[in-house]
Amino acid sequence: MTSKPQPRWAIMIVLMIAHAVNDGFLWVIPPLLPAIREHFHLSYTEIGALYTSYRFLGDILQAPAAYLVHLVPPYTIIAGGLLWSSIGMFLSTLSTSYGMLAWTFAVGGIGRAPYHPLATTLLSRVFGRDTLGRAIALHMSGSSLGQVAAPFLVGLLLAYYGWRLPITLWSALALLAGLSLFFLLKRREENFSTTRKTLRLPYFSRPMAVYLLALSVWGIAQAGLMTFLPLFLVDNRGLSKEKAAAVYGMMSLSSVIFRPFIGAVMDWMGKRKPVLIGGFVICGLSILGLASVKSMGMMYLFIVLLGTFGSGHSGLSDTFLIEMIPSNRREETLGATFTVRMAIAAPAPLIVGFASERLSLPTIFLILSAVPILTALVLALAEEKPHD
Repeated sequence: MTSKPQPRWAIMIVLMIAHAVNDGFLWVIPPLLPAIREHFHLSYTEIGALYTSYRFLGDILQAPAAYLVHLVPPYTIIAGGLLWSSIGMFLSTLSTSYGMLAWTFAVGGIGRAPYHPLATTLLSRVFGRDTLGRAIALHMSGSSLGQVAAPFLVGLLLAYYGWRLPITLWSALALLAGLSLFFLLKRREENFSTTRKTLRLPYFSRPMAVYLLALSVWGIAQAGLMTFLPLFLVDNRGLSKEKAAAVYGMMSLSSVIFRPFIGAVMDWMGKRKPVLIGGFVICGLSILGLASVKSMGMMYLFIVLLGTFGSGHSGLSDTFLIEMIPSNRREETLGATFTVRMAIAAPAPLIVGFASERLSLPTIFLILSAVPILTALVLALAEEKPHD
């Protein structure tokens, strides 16, 4: 019997919306940190610890979340994660103390755990290798749309309504996205039904080990940099909190625009690694320029390049990873690899905050500029070895 064709682009659109909302929380919080710092009278270290509390549990629980596909359909798990984030982050707006805020951030962050390993696996099942680079790029652009909308939402609301309303509105979007994803994909459940798999350990290979080392190194720098960029713009470039949020959104906008082009270049070349290595080098030079060049015009250029090759192209490295993994081992393997990469990076905001109080943010940014170069050097050692 001939199987029904999969509605690939309908699935893509639903997952892009979910991705925008899921990852948007990561971009709602940083531009709010200057206002949260002012409200609770926090130090850089406390700010770093707050953002770490949001990231940590969501990062380390990705591997267990991926194994839930043995019990329930993946879209149910993704939708449940969005609903969890919605409730947890709404509770954070009721906080009256720093301790309560950190606790509710940690609870809300748990909802992030299922999305990346499960959504990426779904995409790899409905798009072939000849179009997977573009599919991942479009999916990542869904994330970037959230990354653009979130900072601009903060910039519009912050001056008049404070830091609580942007989180409340984004929590409502997560609720709507979770319910929509569940009901729309449940109608196409036959596209995701697979033979019950044997529970087994994640797949692993030597090229994957090199890849994970490279991306874990970059993840540490990226987490610290993206958390403190709005504070850097306020404290060291004299921008208002609202304008810093808008510049943060501009960085994400460049990612939305250029990600599909980078994905298309990957597909055209038939290789992922050269594009990734070149992008990391440009990213390192952009951070260096941002920290050392005082010109405001050049600052905007470096922000655009950082969005394109920092948050933009690095997400496409997942294409490189997916193709190393046999198709029947992807849920558990991606859950484990995302956990390793993100859990290693999760304490970075705390470390950067602590170090910035002793060395200053510009000095820390100068140090971080070397990390993408190191990432490129390590990634050059990884063998590009696609798996069927």
